[in-house]
Amino acid sequence: MNTKTLRLVLLLPFLLASCSGGKSGEFIAEGTITDASGQVLYLESTDTDEPQALDSVTLDKAGHFSFHREGHSYPSFFRLRLGESFIPFTANSTTRLSLSASGKDLFSSYKIKSGDKANEQIREITLLRSATDKKIEGIISALEAGTISQASALSSIDSLSSKLKEALTDRYIYSDPRSPAAYFALFQSYKGGTYFSVDSPGDDRAFAAVGTAYEAFYPNAPYTPLLKQAALRSVALARARRQASQPDSLATRQVEAVAFPEIQLKDQQGQLRSLRAEVAKGRPVLVSFTSYAAAWSPALVAELRRLQSSHPDLLIFEVSLDQDAYLWKNASRSLPWISTQDLSREAAVDYNVQSLPSFFSIRGTELRRLDEPADILR
Repeated sequence: MNTKTLRLVLLLPFLLASCSGGKSGEFIAEGTITDASGQVLYLESTDTDEPQALDSVTLDKAGHFSFHREGHSYPSFFRLRLGESFIPFTANSTTRLSLSASGKDLFSSYKIKSGDKANEQIREITLLRSATDKKIEGIISALEAGTISQASALSSIDSLSSKLKEALTDRYIYSDPRSPAAYFALFQSYKGGTYFSVDSPGDDRAFAAVGTAYEAFYPNAPYTPLLKQAALRSVALARARRQASQPDSLATRQVEAVAFPEIQLKDQQGQLRSLRAEVAKGRPVLVSFTSYAAAWSPALVAELRRLQSSHPDLLIFEVSLDQDAYLWKNASRSLPWISTQDLSREAAVDYNVQSLPSFFSIRGTELRRLDEPADILR
């Protein structure tokens, strides 16, 4: 039976980075694999759809191996492969990973002797997914044997998938969306289908959380643009589904003549703030899309403070794309302007925000994209 009908799609595991030891600019992956004398162990990059072999070693009786490769400031994705079995791991320019395993069952037997939290979490995630995979395989076998119905199989697999995704989002994605584990969890897969999918209802928030975090913290990583596109597509599809389920409100919106997309989001006090209502008060409005977790955020906050201090008639309507509510509330609690949080990233899609920070000027009915906040004065 084609497992694509079970709403799952195959993707290669993605692996991300950590910190610990190693020469500057280089990561080290080393360890011992027993019961594999004479076999070839490969180090492969999984940055692309097809794994790329980077290095290899023929294991001796002791099974020791040591790979040294160039690392980067952003997470990169790798795996150690022996035959058809492999160990996923993540590395950046300062990673030093040491592990042990048996060639008889590489994946199930591997243990991290020394490394970092990211690779420990990757192992936890992989074991969780593997346990779910085995249960799904049992259901498919029962379906093919005719002992259960297709409806029952679909229901059981959906339940297993939902439980896995709930565990991954709670433990790894929403708790720290910029972590290597969050990215790794987002792309867990099983024969022919991903557990998280841009097309699946409810997965848009997970894609938005990781996409926003990686755009802010790893903008130069080669995979970030693709992740960003996936996040935007997922959010756009979710919005289309919501609009389709509310045809009356959609029709009303289409009839209304508005010069700029409405934004309705809650501020730090839980009050729903409407951009259209603020613009109607007649003041010039600066819309700022931001991330308080980004390294450039303090400098931007200082710039906006100076701008509003010198122009008290200016209203700043800030939209945070941070997925961490505590971080957002803590960072914005003393700001003298409206600060809202866009968890769904719907406002960012409406305004076609391609990078952070992004700024817009609204004067009356005129919407204008700005290169920097001070451009609103021109």
